[in-house]
Amino acid sequence: MTSNQSLSLSLWAALALILVLAACPVTSTKAEAKQKAVGSVEPADPNDEEVQKVVDFAVKTYNDLTNDLYISKPIQVMSASQQVVGGMNFYLKINLGRTTCTKAKSVDLADCPFNEQLNQQEVCT
Repeated sequence: MTSNQSLSLSLWAALALILVLAACPVTSTKAEAKQKAVGSVEPADPNDEEVQKVVDFAVKTYNDLTNDLYISKPIQVMSASQQVVGGMNFYLKINLGRTTCTKAKSVDLADCPFNEQLNQQEVCT
């Protein structure tokens, strides 16, 4: 009878523990709260370092693919969004302005002033 009593006490203790755990609300840590839902498109901070790297890459690609003699550079990142997939997709809306630097020169965009005479701007998505 003693073994039956200790077995029933163990079962009651296990049942009580299960009930206590079931009654406790599930809380998430800050890291879990910051995780993005896979597949959802969410706003991104245009000033974020990773977003700025993507902007730089997009502008370089734009300049490489256009037939314009002059380099364009960002005036403003109008909007930025990101989507978690197998990697990360970024969706950008950038206001570009034409500079006085030609593509023939290898220069840093930061050193190229905007061409104020032409004042050509283009919004790229």
